[in-house]
Amino acid sequence: MSTAINLTLLLIGEGYKARAHYQVWWALRNRALPKYLAAMNDDAYVFFFHLANSGHYTLFLLSLSKIFDRDNRVAGIKELKRALRAEGKTNIANEIARMLKPHEKNVRSVMGIRNRSVVHNEYAVSIEKVYQMNGVTPNQLRDLIDATCQAINLAARDLGISARIFDNDSTERATLKMLEVLAMGAKAKRAQAASGVAE
Repeated sequence: MSTAINLTLLLIGEGYKARAHYQVWWALRNRALPKYLAAMNDDAYVFFFHLANSGHYTLFLLSLSKIFDRDNRVAGIKELKRALRAEGKTNIANEIARMLKPHEKNVRSVMGIRNRSVVHNEYAVSIEKVYQMNGVTPNQLRDLIDATCQAINLAARDLGISARIFDNDSTERATLKMLEVLAMGAKAKRAQAASGVAE
């Protein structure tokens, strides 16, 4: 297996996680509110949702930062471009660079957040200050994930790899569907309690 293929396969896994965890976080923190807030605040689930919100946020940032890690010992975009050039695929390496160029500032923000609060807890700087210093919006993060996944999928297609990072909102929809079921159960539980029927 060539180095470029090996790197692309690893990056497909990280891209998949970055997109999936982002979509779950986005669904929980934005799309679900206020419609499913009561279900999420139900005593039976509230602790899960508190942990899930921060957990999915941390996980998508971690996966995204791994993709852009510049260390030449890790499977990142930098090493993928180097491997593609070494294997005579300079045009693909250049296209990946072109696709990601508009997102350089947001990549720096993601790496700054990773370095100061995701992988390390820099105690001299508060978490709030870390995010203020590396300001990036959810829409910018989504755009960065989309461009990154497209770039990795481009490499996969050119290298003859059949696996791809999904390019739809299936994880977001699945999260909302789960919340819908929880909300129906919570509503039925309230109706049962109101009617005085024992559980």
